[in-house]
Amino acid sequence: MTTAITGGAGFLGSHIVDHFVKQGDQVVVVDDFSDGKRANLSESESQVEVREVDLRDGETTSDALKDIDIVVHLAAKIGGIGYFHDVPADIIAMNDAMNRSVFDAAVEHDIDRVCYASSSMVYENATEFPVTETQLGEIPPPDSAYGFQKLAGEYYCEAYHDQYDVEYSIFRPFNAVGPREPPGEEVGEAHVIPDFVKKINDERQHPLKILGSGKQIRAFTNVRDIAAGVYECAHSPAAANDGFNLGSSEGVTMLELAEMIWERCGRSEPFEVEKEDAFDHDVKKRVPDSSKAAEILGWEPTVSLGESLDEYIEWYQTAL
Repeated sequence: MTTAITGGAGFLGSHIVDHFVKQGDQVVVVDDFSDGKRANLSESESQVEVREVDLRDGETTSDALKDIDIVVHLAAKIGGIGYFHDVPADIIAMNDAMNRSVFDAAVEHDIDRVCYASSSMVYENATEFPVTETQLGEIPPPDSAYGFQKLAGEYYCEAYHDQYDVEYSIFRPFNAVGPREPPGEEVGEAHVIPDFVKKINDERQHPLKILGSGKQIRAFTNVRDIAAGVYECAHSPAAANDGFNLGSSEGVTMLELAEMIWERCGRSEPFEVEKEDAFDHDVKKRVPDSSKAAEILGWEPTVSLGESLDEYIEWYQTAL
């Protein structure tokens, strides 16, 4: 069994690579290294094959996937909420091109399954929490280009299954946290935990600048837990032609999160914040119901937010 992991040199992708290798899969990493880093593969580098490919090109994508049984398709233009606002056209056009190349290759080479990385952003307009998979047919589509494009990728899965009988599974990770995700140059370029750690640990901000009210609620999931869930989505017969939330159901406000990081970075000053204008499409609450993954795949998150923050901050302070 040979599994190709597109975007496998990225933050989430590299942890998925490590998990699949530990489970005994023969793994091929497919990445153009426009964002991913070869250093992220250091744990499994000797046990994987790396194919440097621009997935926007259908011919080279087909060549890269011709001997593959399963594709875990993570490759995408992705970043924090600021990134979504800066390059919405690139997100739509480039991610769509990559999706088409991968699914066309799946048809051409009769690949057993495409395991597609969607996003919690498909639930951008949800009003009932925790969000369940069944809400996707009931809520309005996402307002952001990124959320809309990820939802379009789910339609790719269903359309290629209906027309070409391509087997698929969909996973929707909720706010992955763990080593190998650096902060961006600007606020919002990366995700919130790297941003907060940079502000608190490096810039020594006091008061800490936060976007919006700080009452926004997120549920964070250790990247190793998500990798284990992706493995089940890729391999379990029960996951065929279905989609799953992969996330913790324990929500935390951004103020609570910031204070947890403040304490773990050893700041002695009283915790104080300065509120700045939020970005458009800054979702007020995002908490999943992952009971479907528990019931069908036997998957549940095992690592607490506190443990994940300790792990991330230790990596940040030693690796960056």
